Formats: sequence, C-alpha cells, structure tokens
Amino acid sequence: MKIKVLLADDHVSVRNGLRKMLSRSPNVDVIGEAENGFEALKLAEKLEPDVLLLDVEMPGMKGYEVARRLTEEGSLVRILALSGYNEKQYILGMFANGAVGYLTKDEVPGQLLNAVGEIAAGRKGWISTKVAERLGIPARPVGRDTMPAISRVELQILRQLLHGKTDAEIAAALEIKTGTLNEKIETLMRKLGVRSRPEAVLRAMQEDLI
Repeated sequence: MKIKVLLADDHVSVRNGLRKMLSRSPNVDVIGEAENGFEALKLAEKLEPDVLLLDVEMPGMKGYEVARRLTEEGSLVRILALSGYNEKQYILGMFANGAVGYLTKDEVPGQLLNAVGEIAAGRKGWISTKVAERLGIPARPVGRDTMPAISRVELQILRQLLHGKTDAEIAAALEIKTGTLNEKIETLMRKLGVRSRPEAVLRAMQEDLI
C-alpha cells in the first residue's frame, strides 16, 4: 500500500520540488497540496493522509498551530515539519505540538524519502543530521541499553511533559512536592543526555519510551 502524503507549503516552487522528489518512489502517492495553514488543516482532515509535510512558517495559521489542532482532534496523520529554520525554538516547538519529525529544507534532496518512509512506518522523534547536531542529541535511536534505566516515575513524568503539563499539575498527579519533581527531572535529563525538558521528551520519543 502506498504512503499517502499531503504537501503544505506557501511556495509553489517548493511544492513542485517536493512532489518531483517524492514521485521517484513507487511507494509514495502525493494526494494533495495546501498553500496556507488553514488549507493544510482542512485537507488533512478531509483526505486523511499518512504523512503531512508541513512548512513551519505558513500564512494564516502557523505550522505549529496546524500540528496542535490536528493533535487535539486525535488525527492519525503523522506530521513531518519542513523548515528553513534550524533554531531550537522552531524544532522543539513543532515536536511539542505534535510533529513526529523535523527536516530542514536544505537537507530535503538527500533525506526526504527516507524521512517519509520511516515516519509512515511509525518512527517518532525523527530528526535530520543538521537538526541532531543543533540539539546535540543522536539523529537515530541508540538503544535503551546505552543509557541508565528509566524508572516508572520518570516515565510518568515524561508522559506528563509530553502533554504540556505544568510542574504543579505533574507534582499533584504524582503526589510529590514540586522541589522533588525538579530534582527528578534534572536526574532524568542527565540520564537522557540532554539539557532541557523539551529535548528530554524528544529523546524519549526517539527511544520509544513514550
């Protein structure tokens, strides 16, 4: 069965280029194109693609807004963020709102088909080589056996962070003090080899912990 892909980018030339590259694979079918955020949301809901190639900076509705709306609606589409930006706030912001992959536009020729294939197959936390270097974490899963064991409570914390819960909400859910929670999060980040909470969530997604 072919992978159904929806393209969302406000530049016709970019969409044409993406379509041309994706057409090289007999396993991919581009089923639609959107030129702004509102259209991307509408077509994703109507066409139910397997993968949505979503530009981060879209007119009308930003990429992160589209991703958040689809996630809140329980959509099964898997979102691959596509951007000319390589800054942390864009990368982590897209993952925080439901994207499962992030690829910079200058890396598209060499990595697009691989990214679409892996994401359609269920890969979470897919990041390109350049993005991995920017965040200082591996581009691919390295295996849970390479890191200290993650406890049940730490997994609960990661799930809460994934869903955007505040410290107060997490502490209340786990019935611990916020000070204790912060200590546990610091320990968790050390175990995962990251420097921030969003990076911890992304790293956990890569290793299929959450």
